Amino acid sequence: MIIVACYVATLAGHFTLTRMGISVPVLNDVRVLFFSAVLMAFALEIHHAGVYPLHTGPARRTLQPVLILFGYQILSATWAPRNAVINDVVSDLVAMVVLVIVYTALAEWDQHRVIVVTMYCQYVAAWLYFLYSASGRGATAAGRWTAFGGGPNVYVRVMVLGMVAAAYFYFRSGGKFLWLAAAPLFLVGAIASGSRGGLVAFGGIVILAGPSLVRFMRRHGAIKPLAAIPMVGAVVWLLFGDQIMFLINNRFLAGTIQQRNTSDRDVLYEKGAGLFLESPVFGVGVHGFYAITNLGPGEKYVHNLPLAVAAEGGAVGLLLLLVALWALLKEYARIPKKQRSLPSRACAYSGIFILGASFFSGDYYDHRLMWIFFLLAAAGSPAVAARPPAISRAGTPAPP
Repeated sequence: MIIVACYVATLAGHFTLTRMGISVPVLNDVRVLFFSAVLMAFALEIHHAGVYPLHTGPARRTLQPVLILFGYQILSATWAPRNAVINDVVSDLVAMVVLVIVYTALAEWDQHRVIVVTMYCQYVAAWLYFLYSASGRGATAAGRWTAFGGGPNVYVRVMVLGMVAAAYFYFRSGGKFLWLAAAPLFLVGAIASGSRGGLVAFGGIVILAGPSLVRFMRRHGAIKPLAAIPMVGAVVWLLFGDQIMFLINNRFLAGTIQQRNTSDRDVLYEKGAGLFLESPVFGVGVHGFYAITNLGPGEKYVHNLPLAVAAEGGAVGLLLLLVALWALLKEYARIPKKQRSLPSRACAYSGIFILGASFFSGDYYDHRLMWIFFLLAAAGSPAVAARPPAISRAGTPAPP
């Protein structure tokens, strides 16, 4: 249950009860309730297991650089502009500290189960998001699909992660098409989100995972999935074809190609680069971008993770970001390519997708799943997971 609670707390993001017409003091931000439950459950896990978390070398080597980056970003609030609203950003960073520590500790105890449950959560979440938006309740004024109060860029991430989960269970089951049948639906949802950056990032992991997919289909037979997917796609197209074509013509063709609409990303990137050049060493501090540029409530951040870190954290912050990513890559690469497990690969592809999407949209907190997936793939490698006690079916680490 703690894994499910962690995923729900992670996916909830900045969801508030006021979006549902409910107002409860203190608990309006659902993270208060979710994170309280996660921390209490995690404390009980440690108490009953009698095992100290984060005691292995791989966990420390991967987690410490990430925590140092988050700590530096929190520290940068001390030199942020006076009109910067740092409370929200600092609370986001503290929330990410909690999430990465809990997930890394759980992966130490039982990497396989943590990833399997997380993939189930991804798969179910993708279905819930798709059904909600397909019912017509989640479309924006421009026709872009959303769900449960999140924006299109959040929606596309849920859809693509749902496709990764579907592919994971397809491989894990030895080629049962039932798992892969949901992929065309999630692909329609991803396209219907109208998120250009999200689709580019999705194309990137498709290229990376393509060779493995081809080898698997050759080994287990590709006729059934290749024949059935177009049939499922045809049914989907009959149901949603008009909506998809309207969005493609207006969002991708007319908006992007003809009108060259960049959603003001060029302006944001120019402003972000300018702030970095003005304060190249330590940056302007968290939330300094919005406090200085004041481009409006819809443009509070740069929508580019490396550039945001550089603008608000300077060269020091950018270096810490690169070191954190390098430490994760180095630990993941310790396992020879042919020996890497399917769960680790699935997490790596999920993390790479969100990393790619981070170049086009999102603030610091929107990239929390990237850090979680990279840590699950690296710190929770099979060689590490074999040593700590496994999590029992009740959720408590079993005795060694």
